[in-house]
Amino acid sequence: MSKAEDYQDHPKAQIKVLSLNMWGVPGVSKKIKERSHHLCNRLLSSDYDIVGLQEVFVSWHATLIQEGVGGVFEHSHWFRSGVLGSPGLLVLSRYPIVDVAFQPYPLNGYPQCFYHGDWWAGKGVGMCRIQHPLTTVDFYNTHLHAGYGPGSEYSEYKLCQAYFLAKYVALSSRDHGVVAVGDFNLLEDQVATSLFREMSGLSDSFRALYPDAASAPGLTSDIPECNWKNVSDTAALCSDGSSKRIDYVFYNANTLRCVECSVTMGQVPGEQYSYSDHMGVESVFRVTEHPQPAPNILTPSKLTAEAVLETLDEGLQDSYRDTRQKLILWVVCTLLWCVVIAVSLLEMIPAVVSGVVASFLTMVSTGIFLYLAIFSQFEIAKFKEIKNELTILSKVAV
Repeated sequence: MSKAEDYQDHPKAQIKVLSLNMWGVPGVSKKIKERSHHLCNRLLSSDYDIVGLQEVFVSWHATLIQEGVGGVFEHSHWFRSGVLGSPGLLVLSRYPIVDVAFQPYPLNGYPQCFYHGDWWAGKGVGMCRIQHPLTTVDFYNTHLHAGYGPGSEYSEYKLCQAYFLAKYVALSSRDHGVVAVGDFNLLEDQVATSLFREMSGLSDSFRALYPDAASAPGLTSDIPECNWKNVSDTAALCSDGSSKRIDYVFYNANTLRCVECSVTMGQVPGEQYSYSDHMGVESVFRVTEHPQPAPNILTPSKLTAEAVLETLDEGLQDSYRDTRQKLILWVVCTLLWCVVIAVSLLEMIPAVVSGVVASFLTMVSTGIFLYLAIFSQFEIAKFKEIKNELTILSKVAV
């Protein structure tokens, strides 16, 4: 048999996968329960084998979905991590999940940016090893750091997360069927996306079937079908160029062959709203009967490596500047604290209570700025570590 030949007549030779960002941010997302009930009904009548959901952040939401589809998807796993309890990753499977693992991203945003929430959620990558009748499938589900507008300060973070994810996939699943899904928050032409593809050895299932991005853009975010945007004319979402493709289903072409892929999960039938603020991506794979061995070393191309190193240099400079600013604020707060203590001790008047309160507040702010300065130093160390690793890889890149 040729290397592309698969189990043509086997009833289980097909694996159908869905990835969907559920938009389940408590207090922000609308109609979470209603949309989840509709999703469960859709999944119960579907022929999906494995489903990867993102932004299922709270336990009641995960339980609602798990119980809602339990009659069909008998196996599931909701990953836990972070201060808030979960990175929002839920996997549903018709086939047994025989092993699970979760790896948090070493660089995950800023704790002081609580209004963004990425650091507090403890984002990372969850892996479920699924025992399909014909092969073992390592199913990765992830949600990279959000962008929060054009020219985001988090571009270096997402680059490092893509690098970490690629290494983790390549080292963990060399001889298995591999599917990696999720909201990558990356455009397909960004350097971080190229880095992930080249270092993981995985293929983009949508582009494998539709290589021309102009005729088949595959948009998944900020599009009229996901009509949760507060705009009067949803068509403007496409005309102003804000619509984008950031949700993917990647796969190992050595062990699987992609035969179908499409964008799905738009408007809920009979309702005036969509399943989520993202479109889902569904892919159908055929199991290859004679898989090809994985390459021993996966390295980025020289062009990608150079672009990555340039971006990391920018990130390092930003981190150095951020650390200096926080250390200056720490020194200022420490001096202010000393002044408040001195005034309170010298005057010894009934107003000393207000002095103690002011001293306490100053001491707290001092501690916060010191902590953030130390956190920035940790950030610099991780940037340097990844830069050193990629510098070595760039020397063998072609």
